[in-house]
Amino acid sequence: MQVTTTEKRNDAVIIRVTRNIDDMESGEAFKSTLMALYRDGEKKIIIDFGEARLINSHGIGKILMFYRRFREIGGTMYVAPLKGNIKDVFNGLMLDRLIPEIRL
Repeated sequence: MQVTTTEKRNDAVIIRVTRNIDDMESGEAFKSTLMALYRDGEKKIIIDFGEARLINSHGIGKILMFYRRFREIGGTMYVAPLKGNIKDVFNGLMLDRLIPEIRL
């Protein structure tokens, strides 16, 4: 199952989430994308939830796990401007204080 596409832009990799991350299968597919970028030594990750409408613990857990991993190697993680339910989830969990928004 593919839930993301990636695009290298200058010094950043943009992860475009193409479907909801709301079950184990989509969460593991999202994790695979993050793991590949981590293994490749990427330092600047931008997650764009533009096509997704829902994220739950299956996705949030992966974001937090890799946020820490990327920071340990001197990397940073951002999200493209959020909207709707995903923005509500980020704000409710105070992830907006941890992972800043950045314009693409």
